[in-house]
Amino acid sequence: MEAEINKELIFSHFDRKTSPLQREMIDQWLQQKTNEEQYYEWLEEWEMKHPQYLAQTDQAFHRYATFLTENPHSDITGLADDTRTQPFTTNPNWRQWLVAASVMLLLGLGSYLFRSQILYQTYQTAFGETRSLRLADGTTVVLNANSSLRVPRWAFGHKTREVWLTGEAAFSVTHTVDDQRFVVKTANKFDVVVLGTEFSVFARKRGARVVLNRGKVRLHYQEGQTAKQLIMKPGDLVTLDPQNHMALKTTQQPQQQLAWQEKRFVFDETTLQEVAYLLEENYGLQVAIKDRALAERVLMGSFRADNVDQLLQSISELLDINVVRQGNQVQITDQ
Repeated sequence: MEAEINKELIFSHFDRKTSPLQREMIDQWLQQKTNEEQYYEWLEEWEMKHPQYLAQTDQAFHRYATFLTENPHSDITGLADDTRTQPFTTNPNWRQWLVAASVMLLLGLGSYLFRSQILYQTYQTAFGETRSLRLADGTTVVLNANSSLRVPRWAFGHKTREVWLTGEAAFSVTHTVDDQRFVVKTANKFDVVVLGTEFSVFARKRGARVVLNRGKVRLHYQEGQTAKQLIMKPGDLVTLDPQNHMALKTTQQPQQQLAWQEKRFVFDETTLQEVAYLLEENYGLQVAIKDRALAERVLMGSFRADNVDQLLQSISELLDINVVRQGNQVQITDQ
């Protein structure tokens, strides 16, 4: 059966031209990991030859600019100079031109300024809030605190499955019969490309992190001027610093990276400075630590906290330190 599987057949599969029997053959062929690797290579080659279409939303603005070019001011000046014989306010053609120009301008500016709100639905969470979403293609997403996910309003799950993440989220991606890729884009110059899997993405100013629980993903990232790729396997944990220098390690418990969904916090030699970043990003707190030695102390353990005050109390007890909160200001000092 494997001899019948070739690039031509796989490309036909991506083009949705295969029969049910051929799709079943491909599914069986994919049971072998060596074939799965070849499949992803052909998928990437096919995607490069079939770029996705991005709709243009500023057409009204360009039409208005063209209209102005074809109707220069000289005509208007001529009308103004002739006011003694034909008053400006009584020229119906001028009024029609003015109304049309105003409408075109408003449409063009409205389209340009609000095109993001028109084309995309944005889901957001506040500090300390998590939110579960189910997208149109069946994919489930859990947004962590202070995060946002932008999703196309139209054609999602048909022409595209691209979303834009700021913050942190866990994804359980639904596989489609035509193996349509699912892409998580970020502002950190890296994208996560998947077909059907469970993973989490962290993308904030201080860096990024991707953890793969199940399936396979391809990570696209930009390091300096160089575009790079990495195929991740279950258990892989990839971290990227602000300059996108990549570090890869394997974790035996990738699900711990998703503990925040259950309001649990897992610290594994986590410095107090890293905890301060978490408090700032997830709860909007400003944390001041007494000195560097205290900031470098590490936490070990796992516990549940339903709110930020419980979290602060647990940190205080774990390290036997003083943690004082006043509004959104937190002071951490030795006992």
